[in-house]
Amino acid sequence: MRKIVMAVGVLAMSGLLGCGKPAVSDDFSDLAAQDVKSDAFSKKLKLVGSLDYGQSASADYTKHPRYRAFKFAGQKGDKVDIRVSSTTGDAVAWLVTDSYKTVAMNDDSDGTTDSHITATLPGNTDPDIVTYYIIFRDYWLDSATFTVSLEGPAKDLYACKTDADCVAISKGGCCPNGWNVAVNQSSVDAYNAANQCTDPHPICPLYVVNDTRVAECNSGTQKCEMVAIADIKCGGFIASAHQCPANFTCSYDGHVPDLPGTCVANPQTCGGIAGIACPAGQTCVDNPNDSCDPSTGGADCGGICQTTTP
Repeated sequence: MRKIVMAVGVLAMSGLLGCGKPAVSDDFSDLAAQDVKSDAFSKKLKLVGSLDYGQSASADYTKHPRYRAFKFAGQKGDKVDIRVSSTTGDAVAWLVTDSYKTVAMNDDSDGTTDSHITATLPGNTDPDIVTYYIIFRDYWLDSATFTVSLEGPAKDLYACKTDADCVAISKGGCCPNGWNVAVNQSSVDAYNAANQCTDPHPICPLYVVNDTRVAECNSGTQKCEMVAIADIKCGGFIASAHQCPANFTCSYDGHVPDLPGTCVANPQTCGGIAGIACPAGQTCVDNPNDSCDPSTGGADCGGICQTTTP
């Protein structure tokens, strides 16, 4: 009987490819209570990979387990365009939330047996979870190879929530000369790909800078940016307080510590058993922040360098 239905579908051509095919009503809500490593989960669905916006990937399908899926990260309000295609199978596809609630589904589209879904992501029950799934199978449960493509809004290379999201990398381009740019750490490859040099013979200025700035997340714009160390507003009783880089200390001189301070360079150490000397114009004095006191027998106490007063 199935061979007759398939033959009719072939003869019907593009406008009637779905003619005679019963509608599907698959449900995935039972997976919400299952661990992805459990037998109950793996007997129904197999995760075959993950996708970013603008990517596509292929996967082989067999009827055991019944479904395959790619996962992806998306924000509430993202408009997505999903295609599941095959030259050897009849695709059926679903877009589901992290709790496996169906957002949209499609069987045949555009006069083919491929699936095409366009939808706006509704957001998950927990707004901090950004995972969604593209689930698919062959309509007839036959073995086939499917290609899944995912399009969505362009990724913001500079988006951030905390300083830990940001990293400083070379500005790139045809003439990298030491200047850095701050991007989201997950967007390094995307930034480099977008800023590749396409000029085979660039003419570049003959200088290199020493960019001492650091990558920081601007809490107002939620964008990564390069900030001079002297301009960092460190510490303080504020959300997502900024920290000083290595060899710098947050100083609160002149105001209450509930407000952000400024980053000051740690003084150079000197003296001690190694007899380390200070640079010209500086004098080695006792470090008041250590427990070693040269006036009470600490002959080998280390010190710190201070600028010599004229």
